[in-house]
Amino acid sequence: MSAQLLPLLSSALSLAVLCSLPVIVVAVLSAFVTAWLQARLGISDSSLPVAVRLLLGLATLYVAGPYVLTKIVTFATQVWSSLPSLL
Repeated sequence: MSAQLLPLLSSALSLAVLCSLPVIVVAVLSAFVTAWLQARLGISDSSLPVAVRLLLGLATLYVAGPYVLTKIVTFATQVWSSLPSLL
């Protein structure tokens, strides 16, 4: 049973990384750009980077959402179809 379950768990972990990667990359890049702009312009507001990351993260979820949802539905279908062989 565990020999059949390991590839499924491995693909679940890689799917989790793949689904979260777009938002994480955009959040990190926006943090760098916002910090650089704040340093260059001398702005010391601490809520600005949080608001920028939040808005860009939501926009990324909106853009990448259909791709992520397709991947998750494909994986769920794969899990449900392989469930009888796991039991």
